[in-house]
Amino acid sequence: MNQTNFNFIESEKAYATRFFQFSQVLIYGSQYKTLSDSAKLGYMILHDRLDYSLKNNWVDEDNRVYFIFTNQELTDLMGWSKKKVIRVKNELENQGLLFQKTMHFNPKTGKNEPNRLYLADLEVMATDIYTKYRQRNY
Repeated sequence: MNQTNFNFIESEKAYATRFFQFSQVLIYGSQYKTLSDSAKLGYMILHDRLDYSLKNNWVDEDNRVYFIFTNQELTDLMGWSKKKVIRVKNELENQGLLFQKTMHFNPKTGKNEPNRLYLADLEVMATDIYTKYRQRNY
């Protein structure tokens, strides 16, 4: 193959080739089987926001990474209704995957601060790995 036939990724297309990471345990893990597809997608989108948090040093006093993602931002990004955003966040909370810390009025800014969101690490069990490979052998 020569250079004229090579399909180079150009700077304006580089963004289009970026992908979200989707943890396989959300599909194969027995503890996540009851999560809706929207909640799984929501977890992935929220997890992607952690990179932004680290760049901004959004780490609390206990060294836990948090992020800010308002319901309106999720509505705009996903094309979901506010009701669906709230339902997805509640589902993630009920599964123990999302914790929302309510922030209050900040006298310095004169505004109510948005909630801090914390994601839980996904739990991977040996049976999840076995399930994945067992399904591939059929």
